[in-house]
Amino acid sequence: MSAMAAGGNLPDIIQQDYSYIKQYQKSGQLADLTPFMESGIIDTSKIPESIIESGSIDGKCYALSLGSNAPMMSYDKAVVEEAGVTLPMQMSMDEFFDISQQIYEKTGAKTLFDGGLGMMQIMARAKGSHLFDQLRAGEDTAVKECYDMVDRFNRSDFCISPEILAEKNPDLVETKPIIDGTSWNDFAFSNQFITISSTAGRELGIVMNPTGNDATEQSMYLKPSMFFSIAETSLNKEEAAKFIDWFTNSVECNEILMAERGIPINTDVAEALKPNMDEVSQIVFDFIAEVSKIATPIDEPDPAGKGEVEALNKTCVEDLRYGDATADEAAASFVEGAANILAEAAK
Repeated sequence: MSAMAAGGNLPDIIQQDYSYIKQYQKSGQLADLTPFMESGIIDTSKIPESIIESGSIDGKCYALSLGSNAPMMSYDKAVVEEAGVTLPMQMSMDEFFDISQQIYEKTGAKTLFDGGLGMMQIMARAKGSHLFDQLRAGEDTAVKECYDMVDRFNRSDFCISPEILAEKNPDLVETKPIIDGTSWNDFAFSNQFITISSTAGRELGIVMNPTGNDATEQSMYLKPSMFFSIAETSLNKEEAAKFIDWFTNSVECNEILMAERGIPINTDVAEALKPNMDEVSQIVFDFIAEVSKIATPIDEPDPAGKGEVEALNKTCVEDLRYGDATADEAAASFVEGAANILAEAAK
């Protein structure tokens, strides 16, 4: 697609990942979809505003999501029921800590606490900020809050030990601790739920990721599975817009797709499609419907250097869990290193 863009030969309709939209918009390759939305050629009346905003830059919409997923915490229903606790759809970190302790006391099941960038992003968003903005500025607010929680969970008797985590790999479905019952919970995106559930071979449920304590903003968001855009060079923009409208708003179209690209962004279409899905898929449909009610706009696409920042965070979290650094020391080391990585990658 890069070669086609350079030659001015992009197709009328482009399917692209969230990571690339800013790059193509900045180089003037994408048409503004706003006029087609305002005229009704692309009907957005049943699409959550946060989804429109996820494809918008500087007040203009350049891309429309083909489907949605969201951060989730999955859990073993039998364990939670045995413990006699009720999981709120969204809880604070403190509530999550207390519930984890109750579950351990009643069942012996241990908890996984995710110290990854996704958890940091949730904590930053809960205070009306964005993680990579903080890291570029050398601020430690979200990192410190996350590392303090990593340390708190790590010191508890109900959290998976660093040694067990080293044997497992929560990043791969097959080795996630929830699969063999090492933990009662897991963190991932909702598009992974069906695979996680089938691999575990038992009934799982979904709630939203715990949000930061004393949250001032809603931290949950919808992540586009893929985008449709119209090329600025297209000679058939109106026809392309009509196709995107059909793809987005037609029940017939989505009965063919069967959520292949994520949960339909049109809430009526999603509701019409849900009865045709199996029970596990319907759980994901219901979850996305709940998130859609409260979601705030997603962060900007991850910057260059994100992979190195992620690797550095894993090292710092391991140092913290094994007692080779305090939460303050690990946070200071990570923030300094991340700021340098991002500055270098931006050159």
